[in-house]
Amino acid sequence: MLSKTEAKKLMLAVKGTEERSHFGQPAVFYGGKLVGRVHDKEEAVALRVGAIEMRDVMLEAEPDIFYITEHYRPWPMLLARLKALDRATLKALVLARIGEIDAAPRRKTRAPAKQANKKRKI
Repeated sequence: MLSKTEAKKLMLAVKGTEERSHFGQPAVFYGGKLVGRVHDKEEAVALRVGAIEMRDVMLEAEPDIFYITEHYRPWPMLLARLKALDRATLKALVLARIGEIDAAPRRKTRAPAKQANKKRKI
């Protein structure tokens, strides 16, 4: 069992994570991508996972730990009950999300278009 404070400290102790605001609430990010946050109303940690299908498998496999509310149904997010969560499991979930972020193809930013020198017709 973890407290909200312990869960937040553990997530931020993972190398490369940082605290930033997400919809006005403190959250943990890695490489500019959401990892998760301590839920402000539920006794849980909200965690981002790679895909809704993955979330659904996790929900089915570990219903004592994971659940969702209607708010999270359209998103690849799940809630992990703090009373059922231990330090090793939370750290593994954070590291799994970081692995997903690192493995995702990076978007290439386009260089600004060069304007050709156009001759004016007079």
